[in-house]
Amino acid sequence: MDTSRLRIAVVLIAFIAVSTRAADPKQSESDYQRMQKWQYGTQSIAISQPITIRSDTATWTLQSGNVRLAEPITGGRITGLVFEGQGRFTMTIPDGVELAQVRRFAQRRELQSIEEPFTELLFRTSADTINRLFPDSNAASYSANSIAGNRQNHWLIDLRTDIDARIIAALLNPAALQISAAVKTAGFDWLTYDYDSWRNEEIQLTRWMRGYPEVWLSLDRPEDRDRSGRPGARNLLPAHLTHIDVKADLTRFRFLTGTSGETQQRDLNGHYVIDETLAANVDGISSLRMQLMPTAYNVSARDESGGLVILRDHIGGRSINLEKRIYDGITTIVFAQPLQAGAPRHVTFEYDLETSNYAPGDIWYPTVPEASDTYTARLELLVSRRNEVRAMGRRQSESQNDKGKTSVWLVERPARMITFSTAERFDEVTLEVPGIPKVISFGATFGLGGATRVRNTGADVANSLLFFQNLFDDKLDVPQIYVTSITGGHGQAFDGFLHLSEFSYSEHPGASELFRAHEVAHEWWGHKVGWKSYRDQWLSEAFAEYSAMMFVRATVKNGDRYFNEILDVYDSIVKGNISGGFSKFNRPWLIEQNASYRARLGPIGVGYRASTGDIPGGYLIQTYYKGPLVLHMLRMLLFYKTHKDDIFVKILRDFVKEYSGKEASTADFQRLVERDAPGDWSFFFNSWIYGAEIPSYAWKSNVEPAASGYKVSVTVTRRDTSDDFVAAVPIRVEFDQDRYGAFFVLAKEHEQTVTQNVPIKPRNVIFAPEHSLLANIRRE
Repeated sequence: MDTSRLRIAVVLIAFIAVSTRAADPKQSESDYQRMQKWQYGTQSIAISQPITIRSDTATWTLQSGNVRLAEPITGGRITGLVFEGQGRFTMTIPDGVELAQVRRFAQRRELQSIEEPFTELLFRTSADTINRLFPDSNAASYSANSIAGNRQNHWLIDLRTDIDARIIAALLNPAALQISAAVKTAGFDWLTYDYDSWRNEEIQLTRWMRGYPEVWLSLDRPEDRDRSGRPGARNLLPAHLTHIDVKADLTRFRFLTGTSGETQQRDLNGHYVIDETLAANVDGISSLRMQLMPTAYNVSARDESGGLVILRDHIGGRSINLEKRIYDGITTIVFAQPLQAGAPRHVTFEYDLETSNYAPGDIWYPTVPEASDTYTARLELLVSRRNEVRAMGRRQSESQNDKGKTSVWLVERPARMITFSTAERFDEVTLEVPGIPKVISFGATFGLGGATRVRNTGADVANSLLFFQNLFDDKLDVPQIYVTSITGGHGQAFDGFLHLSEFSYSEHPGASELFRAHEVAHEWWGHKVGWKSYRDQWLSEAFAEYSAMMFVRATVKNGDRYFNEILDVYDSIVKGNISGGFSKFNRPWLIEQNASYRARLGPIGVGYRASTGDIPGGYLIQTYYKGPLVLHMLRMLLFYKTHKDDIFVKILRDFVKEYSGKEASTADFQRLVERDAPGDWSFFFNSWIYGAEIPSYAWKSNVEPAASGYKVSVTVTRRDTSDDFVAAVPIRVEFDQDRYGAFFVLAKEHEQTVTQNVPIKPRNVIFAPEHSLLANIRRE
């Protein structure tokens, strides 16, 4: 029942992000615990005149209905409100690529902006917006609210986002702002708007679709966007890592500790003490959010002043559908003494963590989310006496006692990720080949012939190193490359250290070499040449995959056949058909035959956000399979223009040379292409990187005598694309005695005819030869 009425005219709120208070860690912890109860006023406030809340291009208008305010925290700050009634959510989209993404996901091709009525709203913020809207509204009592509880649990359990911890962190940090708003709309059900000032792209709009968080929209804050609304160059994160010192006891045994992989390696039940040297990028940071595996437990932290308060939700305890051991993947720490820009702060983390026989990526130790820091490391690893361990860097020492074997490893050249790998029963083979780093192949014993499998894997790595150093005209400057088998089903490259799935140690000609060479290629694409943001990560994966394909073609027996088979199979994966059949290169679990589902897939240029609720593997399809096809199209366009590979190879070499030790963007790559192959290549990048359409072409050709020989006419009809889609298509004209010529169709109309005079009569005309066009093609 409404017990009070509020008469407010339209109120426009511009969010001002300021630090509101000095850090009191215990008070922050108390406020966090209070906020997590999600208590809202038992008395509602009636809205008699519209209230408007605005954040950048997003506007929530509460037209009529009732509001309940969250229980205030220390100092009277109200961080949430729940609204029920009639409202309207609008959001304009200044970025053309993002507008296309929203249209695609919403399945509304003519959409210009989001205009949706809503009936429920949960609005959370670190700003003083709610206090300013309702300055004298203090509820007499508070209780759990079902709308708030449902949405907060959705954010935690489904989106793995702890808004309460984010709000506390924003309150403690200068110029920080957190806004999260869930609206129940008429057309799209629940949408979540999120503004996180410590995210590189601060603004996101997400819809939970068939059990998957579709990120419909991602924008920079207004002051950072470029003139076309695209993300700008500024990426200021709160802090960065400069060094980690790891002490890991990997000898501990639990009754429930399992085994994994073909070789049944015992999982590592590790106890970690990690001293990290952090430096703030801005003055006055009193809280940091750090990424850590959600299965880490018994987590604590301390700095020079003593123990630190940690805010970390036990998400697994909130749902029977999750493993009990799951915690928030973000650990928020609160400092008693603020960090100063550039000044080092030593933070020691201690926790327990169970993993397979290797340290995965950079999530097994705390890191700053989205950061691409490079840092040095020291690893002191204790393993049982039946185990061996190999790590990145230089082995400084090794000793043994009753408990086990301790080795110390120094990573003296800054790296983006640190790792190690272990094995209970192992083989190790060292290969020294002139001109490349020493290759040390280390892996669990596979039984009879195991040493041969380890050697063969190392030999493939050595061969691909030789090939890539020649292809890129660039030598790796590391003393050795460790090649280690892991029980996971994937591979991962680190600086001078490779994880290869033990399943890849079986020989499958063509496929085994492709898998291994892909990870070797990451020593260039990913480590030497980094990527600027998630939108550019395709440069690492697609370049590594296509480089590996070139290696297979050039060095493996029947390489040409395998190369063409790979192209055929990847084409079928992207198009969603089963023509790849039982090929060893096929990934049938990624094939989606439903055309309407494929139509919602995002483009390469939005990174992980290409995935949808219908196709959760969309990022893999676009990056690992479409990406190499796009690079192949570029190569074929250049080849049919010049009849040689020189320009494409020059592009690869120049990319490595100019961006070694740097982070490259898609725009950087486009500029390099336009310099080495002069011309405006915007059409290519717009169609294949920033666009997601797969065109269909019907074509026919005609050859007739002409005054000086013959006239070749090609008529092309296009469908399944927007009006502004443009593709350059080679036409191969074949003559007797294995001679050929080529010309191009710049296909930008729904129907067009091009002609070309040739001196002698052709025996064949081929539209888009050698996978030079990713399209559904039919000859009439």
